[in-house]
Amino acid sequence: MTDATVSEATESGAQNGGPAGAAPGRDEAGAGKAATADMARLRTRILVITLALALAAATLLSLRTHTLFKDMLAPEITQKADIVDELATQDIERALGFGIPLDRLVGVEDYLEQLLGAHAEIAYAAVVDPDGKVKFSAGDDPEEIAEELQGPVAGFALGSIDREIVWEGGRQMVLGRAEGPDGNTAAVIVVRLDSRFVDRQFEDLAQDVFIVLLVALFLAFEMAVVLLTGRTLRPLNQLIEAVEAGGQGNLHRRIAYRANDGIGRVVRHFNSLIQGLNERYRRLVEHAGERPALHARVAAIGARFGLTEGPIDSFGIRAAVTDMRLPLFVFVMAEELQKSFLPLYIASLDANVSWLSPQLLISVPISVYMATLALATPISGSWSDRYGPRRIFLAGLMVAIVGFLAAAAAHSVLELIAARAAGAVGYGMCTIAAQGFIVQVTQKEERTQGVSVFVTVLMSASICGTAIGGIIADQLGYRVVFVCAAALALVAGLLALRMMAGVAPTEERRRFRLSDLGIALRNPRFLALVLFAAIPNKIVLTGFLFYAVPLYLAGLNVSEAETARVMILYSLVIVLVGPWVSRVADERGYGWSLVIVGTLLSGLAMFLLAVRSDIYGVAGAVVAVALAHAISISPQIALVPEICADEIERVGQTTVLGALRMLERIGSVIGPMMVAAIAVRFGYTASLMAIGGLIALCAPVLLLAQRGTRRGAER
Repeated sequence: MTDATVSEATESGAQNGGPAGAAPGRDEAGAGKAATADMARLRTRILVITLALALAAATLLSLRTHTLFKDMLAPEITQKADIVDELATQDIERALGFGIPLDRLVGVEDYLEQLLGAHAEIAYAAVVDPDGKVKFSAGDDPEEIAEELQGPVAGFALGSIDREIVWEGGRQMVLGRAEGPDGNTAAVIVVRLDSRFVDRQFEDLAQDVFIVLLVALFLAFEMAVVLLTGRTLRPLNQLIEAVEAGGQGNLHRRIAYRANDGIGRVVRHFNSLIQGLNERYRRLVEHAGERPALHARVAAIGARFGLTEGPIDSFGIRAAVTDMRLPLFVFVMAEELQKSFLPLYIASLDANVSWLSPQLLISVPISVYMATLALATPISGSWSDRYGPRRIFLAGLMVAIVGFLAAAAAHSVLELIAARAAGAVGYGMCTIAAQGFIVQVTQKEERTQGVSVFVTVLMSASICGTAIGGIIADQLGYRVVFVCAAALALVAGLLALRMMAGVAPTEERRRFRLSDLGIALRNPRFLALVLFAAIPNKIVLTGFLFYAVPLYLAGLNVSEAETARVMILYSLVIVLVGPWVSRVADERGYGWSLVIVGTLLSGLAMFLLAVRSDIYGVAGAVVAVALAHAISISPQIALVPEICADEIERVGQTTVLGALRMLERIGSVIGPMMVAAIAVRFGYTASLMAIGGLIALCAPVLLLAQRGTRRGAER
């Protein structure tokens, strides 16, 4: 059941596309193609202009901020170094006061190392005798600095000033004088500032600013597309269709658009013309009265121009894919906020299960989330068909909000597992409802473009959510991120209430059955595709990207914000490379070759960690995995109709694709647990390389299986 307003909009939309509609099919198709071309051009212009303005603003802001940042921070760092030097001088002076000679002090170098560890802005610390000879030191380049210290220290030791700030060799140093029992200078404590500290701080700040600008750019683009489509293109298209309908002899329909803007004024003027014409026709009919000849002539005029003496029809703005674009973007962004730190958050909670190793315990919430999502998706699809996408989307948001808040309040791993399971149910309901909405508001020939919008929104929201979530976690903590996710999900709900039309539920489609898996798996080529390509790709995605990358980088003391910047490389590569690969696969028919090469590359990518074990090695592996998945995932879907023609004829293409999606989620579930099980004994690098080797071996096995099954099929 839908409310009256929604029913009216649905009925008028149906009228607009029915036989009593405006223009014949050819004209409607032409208008639709023109509108699509206009939309593409507008989107391109908006993106280019917005990107150019954002980059220009970011460049100017960065240059200005760097100057202000350096001018404000440098004096503060110098003052802090002066305080640190004073405290160190007092400690050394206290030890010398007991009569211990400078050469025989114990533990000084460990003390200086702790000093450097506690204060990142200090690059070098030393205890020097009055002649300028270094006795104890910690930090970089001790020999080079020792030569630079002799002159300044010797002059400073002869004076009576307790501390002095000097510049030597382009380096800023603080000198502190420690007196011996006789009141003379017994030692000089040197603290040298790191000249790159301010620049590094600014680089971190600039990267965070860039991420915020990137998120703002994506969000601004999504909002601009929605606003332009909803308030400009769609009303204009409706107006064009109404004018074309008038030209074809249909002048009895008004446009139900009431916005008080420029287009609204044009629409009101058009409606007044339609109202006036039909009012005059009604008066003519009344004036004709009982005169048959005149009445026949008036009726002929009415039939020719589509005039009516009764109520004038109104048709509203039809629901479109863009109606769900912004709510879906905001919700997916909320879900992706936790991606860069979830394993670290799990590790920080109380472990209620003593019989599992910490590595395996961390993997359990991720695997449970993936398993719950696999089970919730087909059920949510049937709910969407039965109750309508809008209701299921809103219900999924409520479930997701409960999951986010429960995750924020969790104190044990078991509590987090339950919270993430609820989040998986909410995510499955919202995403499948969004797909159902696309199916219901698009014609068959528009559906591919609608699905493309869905995928684009998922990828862009993933980039924004992962990046901004890392910054929030780095600055405010893990729990705050989940609270922010709940707030964003609430915003998505408000947007959905405002923007998503409650289109009537459709006839429920055939439900996916477990027996359908058996039908698909009896096809040897489909089985080979699942076992040696689909499942291995998901093992790498969840085991490496979702589970291992945050833990591996945390072991390198990489912040959550930097981890997020590494992880978004995956989505960026998919967005940039995926469409190009899809075109190549469609045009040249390289489906199997791309799948095999992508599977091989996803396995070999793990060996990059043996070449470089730092953050750059991890980033390289993430990019390589992204390239592998961009190469292989789209061709996998394209191959299904080719290799499962008989099965599709029996149960339908949607069912066979559903079987592929459900089976590949096995890899999503077992991926984190596989990496964790091997890492318990051999560490994350060895674990990832072992799994990478197994996945790389799947490529030649898939090649042999594909050739063998193809020969069998040809016979």
